[in-house]
Amino acid sequence: MTTDCDKKHKQAPPSNYHLSVGSQTDQAIIVKKEDLATHLKTGKVPFISTAAMIVYMEQCCVALIDPNLPVGYDTVSTEMNVRHLHTAQMGEEIICRAHLKFMEGKKLFFDVAMVNKQGVSIGLGAHERYIVCHKTFVDEHGG
Repeated sequence: MTTDCDKKHKQAPPSNYHLSVGSQTDQAIIVKKEDLATHLKTGKVPFISTAAMIVYMEQCCVALIDPNLPVGYDTVSTEMNVRHLHTAQMGEEIICRAHLKFMEGKKLFFDVAMVNKQGVSIGLGAHERYIVCHKTFVDEHGG
């Protein structure tokens, strides 16, 4: 069965999605052993790795937009540019913030930040996601 999403996935997304430029969300995160550079083997220091920080930033963006997409639509990450500025250790609570800066057709542009409870920036960056028809995207890419 062909869905409305399948028919339109090459064009702009439907007008019934509810994404608002300027919207933002915060997510509290507790740094786990699995997040550490030592665990991921990306370094020998026992602090949050850049890779884990990026995953949390992407998840925060997804949490902001997924509830506002119509059924059948999804987003995929297309670009991430971050600076890792400060450490965070295992057990520390950090806040990840995603802000939808602007939209260009099916492209979504975010500012992302991660801060500790004292307000010190752990990481800052920019993230881009692209709206896709989930079924068609998976089918076309052999999923």
